[in-house]
Amino acid sequence: MSRSVMIPSRDSRGWSPSRPGPRSAGTFGHRRRWAGGVLAFVTALAVAACSSGSSSKPAGVAAPDPAASVTVTPGDDMTGVTLTDHVVVRANAPLADVSVAREASASEKTETGVLLGTFSADRRTWTSTGGLFSDSRYQVAATTGPAARIVGTKSVRTSFVTGVPAKSFKVSWDPVAGQTVGVGAPISLTFSAPAPDRAAVQRMLSVRTDPPVLGAWNWISNRLVVWRPQQYWAPGTKVHVEADLAGYDAGGGRLGVKDRAMDFVVGSAQISKVDAAAHIMQVFRNGQLLRTMPVSLGKPTSPSMDGPHNVLGKSPEVIMDSATVGIPKGNPDYYYEKVQWAVNYTSGGQYVHSAPWSVASQGRANVSHGCVNASRADAQWFYGISRLGDIVDIANTGRPPDTSQLGNFWSVPWAVWKAGSALPVSDQPETAAPTAPAASTVVPGASGASGASGPSAVPGATGAGGA
Repeated sequence: MSRSVMIPSRDSRGWSPSRPGPRSAGTFGHRRRWAGGVLAFVTALAVAACSSGSSSKPAGVAAPDPAASVTVTPGDDMTGVTLTDHVVVRANAPLADVSVAREASASEKTETGVLLGTFSADRRTWTSTGGLFSDSRYQVAATTGPAARIVGTKSVRTSFVTGVPAKSFKVSWDPVAGQTVGVGAPISLTFSAPAPDRAAVQRMLSVRTDPPVLGAWNWISNRLVVWRPQQYWAPGTKVHVEADLAGYDAGGGRLGVKDRAMDFVVGSAQISKVDAAAHIMQVFRNGQLLRTMPVSLGKPTSPSMDGPHNVLGKSPEVIMDSATVGIPKGNPDYYYEKVQWAVNYTSGGQYVHSAPWSVASQGRANVSHGCVNASRADAQWFYGISRLGDIVDIANTGRPPDTSQLGNFWSVPWAVWKAGSALPVSDQPETAAPTAPAASTVVPGASGASGASGPSAVPGATGAGGA
C-alpha cells in the first residue's frame, strides 16, 4: 500500500487573511519586527536628506535684505554731554541729509545756530566739525536715501543737552558788534585765562573784510592778541570777526564754552596832527581841516609821547592821580586833578583834555605832565567828535613811543608786527570778504562786550596820566 505525502503550499506556511486557520505567533512577530526596521531606516534617510548641519534654510535661498537704519551719538535725551564730544551719525545706507540745530541758551547768552559737519566718502557717516556750546540743547535730524539691497529709507530725530564745565575759556573784544570806529582801530581780543597754545588758539580766530585788507595778529601776551591792518583802514570798510572757541580744551579743566562773532564798520578818517614845537593841534576829517587848536604838551621833565596813537576811549571827567604812575604824594611833581572832556590815546594815561589852568601857555609853551592840554571849549568840541580808533599823531616831543602800551601799535613797523603772529602771515589780503553781517552770538550789553578800553572808559574813572 502506498502512501502519499502532502507538502503545504507557500500560502499555508503562514497566516493568510483569505484563509482561516491557526496563526503562528512566532512567524508574525518576526515579520513585524523586520518591516518596522525597514520603515525606520527609510524614515531616517528621508530626514537626513532634508537636513543641513550649517543652515536651517534650503540651499540656494538668499537672506532677506536689511531695513534702513540710523544711529546717532550722543544718544537721544542724553544730558551733561561733554563739550569736546562730536556728533556722529551712522547709517547702513547713504545719508541724504543731516542737520544739527542748536537752541538759544539764556545762561550763555547765545542765539540759535547750527552745527556743521562732514560726510564720509560713502556718505554713510556724518561727523561734526564745530565745537559744542555749553548748556545748550541740540536737535539732530537725519534721513537716508534709497540704496540697493536696503529696504526702504529711514528718518530719525534725536536731541541732547550739553553740560557746563567747572572752568571756562572765553574771550572779550574791542571793538564790539555794531560799532563804528576810526581808521586806526585795532581788533583786541582778551582771553579769560592764558592761552596754552597760541598757534592752536589763533587757528580759531578769523578776520574778514570788505574790501579785502592785509593784516596780521600779534600776541601782546598769552591773554591778549591784537589784529591790525598793515595801513590805516579805508573809511567804509566792513569787518567781520570770529572766535570759534566752543569745545576747545585749554587745559586745567578749562573749556571753550561757545563761539563768538561780530561785525563793525570803519567810519570817516579823523586824524589829528599835534606839533609839540608849534604848540598846535590840527584836526582833519577825510583830509579836510576842521579846526586848529592851540595846545600845551608835556614839559621837558615829563614830555608827551611821539607817534601815531589810536583813541582808546573817552570820558566827560577823569581823575588824574600821579601816584598811579610812580609820583607819590609829597613829591614836588605830585598832582591830583579832576579834568573834563578827556579823550584817552595811550594805556599809560595820556589824554587830550580840558585844562583851563594852562590856557595862557596853550599855543606858546609846553607845561603839562604829558597830556595834550586844550581850552574848555576846544576840548569839549574834540570830545564830541572823537571815537574809538581815531588817530592822534604827535610829533617833536623828543620822547619815543612806548609800544608796550595800548594805543601805540601804529609805531610798530609792519615786519616787526607780523613777526608777533603765532602762525605764518600771508602777504596777500584775505579774499573771502563778508557778504552780509553775521548774527552775533552775544546779547548786546552782555558782560565782556565793553565798548571802551582802559581806565578812562567810564565816567569818573581814575587816569594814570599827566594833567
